[in-house]
Amino acid sequence: MKQLAYEFLSHPKIASGTCSLESIPAELACNDAGKPLVVTSREASRRGLGGALVRAFADSDCLLGGIYDEVRDYAGISLIRQAADLFVQRGCDALIALGGGAVVEVARAVNILVSENTEDLFSYFAGQSLPGQLKPLVWIPACRVDGTEPGKTITVEHRRLSSEIFIPDVIVIDKRMTPAKSRRSASESAVLAIDNALAALLDDEPGPMKDAFVHASLSFISNSLGEFVRRPANRKHSHAVISAGVLAGIAAANADPGLVRVLSEELEKETEVSRAVFAGILLPAFLGSMQQGEDPVREELLLAAAGMDVYAKTPPEKRSEKGVETVCALLGEAKRALPARLDALSIPYYRLEKACESAASRLDARYSGQQFMTVLELAEKGGLQ
Repeated sequence: MKQLAYEFLSHPKIASGTCSLESIPAELACNDAGKPLVVTSREASRRGLGGALVRAFADSDCLLGGIYDEVRDYAGISLIRQAADLFVQRGCDALIALGGGAVVEVARAVNILVSENTEDLFSYFAGQSLPGQLKPLVWIPACRVDGTEPGKTITVEHRRLSSEIFIPDVIVIDKRMTPAKSRRSASESAVLAIDNALAALLDDEPGPMKDAFVHASLSFISNSLGEFVRRPANRKHSHAVISAGVLAGIAAANADPGLVRVLSEELEKETEVSRAVFAGILLPAFLGSMQQGEDPVREELLLAAAGMDVYAKTPPEKRSEKGVETVCALLGEAKRALPARLDALSIPYYRLEKACESAASRLDARYSGQQFMTVLELAEKGGLQ
């Protein structure tokens, strides 16, 4: 039996529900801040999310210092410096990241520059000591999340740096912000939430707090996934799945990166295909390989994904297998708008090999290049569908 781990960090305060946006001025005041810069994307601005945030501040004494909405899908150093310059020019004292993925990466990097009054971001990636404290950071999940946002790792131009100071101070989940822009975006958020939940549940050091966050996450997904993917603009179900992504991301930040997470990140860098696409294809193959090995998936997966009634009715010796089947069924729902098989992507074999080599050479990788290739080959054959 594996020894339980009781070390768990969940730093952010989470505000969720009706009018949670309106709570942001009070949360900033609690952190001695009152003039935030909003970092977001053009897509979020085009959909009116920036305007909704401005209206939420209307009845408060808190002033928005500005909205920087030039972020795309990539956290580039030029964007980071532009946003940092705007922060300084407007006299801001806090940051609000409205969106997911690169939006949060840019906000975190800006926070380093303005907190240290420097333009040399990459000196910290090279080993220079990080500041002891950054400006307050509020994250508002919007449209799509990849689960890295509540964690402690920043990625800029494919370079990584980890520190607990990068974790957001407050996470605000408001259903006015959570609807996805498309079925594909909804599918990607759901797949990445499942991937993070599995990485935490299957970690070598299981713990009760990780399990609690995973159970809540998979419960949200089980109840709302189908409707969210079919109707990505639905506020109720988008709020549930985005909440699942936040909880799974916090749990995954307290676990070692899973095989699928590491490999899908390297495949994304090598091919410029979304990590969520690879995660959706690789997860069934990875689960199948675990079931064939000496250490099958923990039966707690069934309890988290299907609930107590199904868990209690399933014979103990069948719970692991049933849990895997349940998660694969959820993945099937989540992948409705994504490529279903690896061969549909037409990726040259040498690129797959290179991604496996890069994954195995990462400092946070616990797997060999052969283990990565085995899962890829299983995925090419169809994996566990």
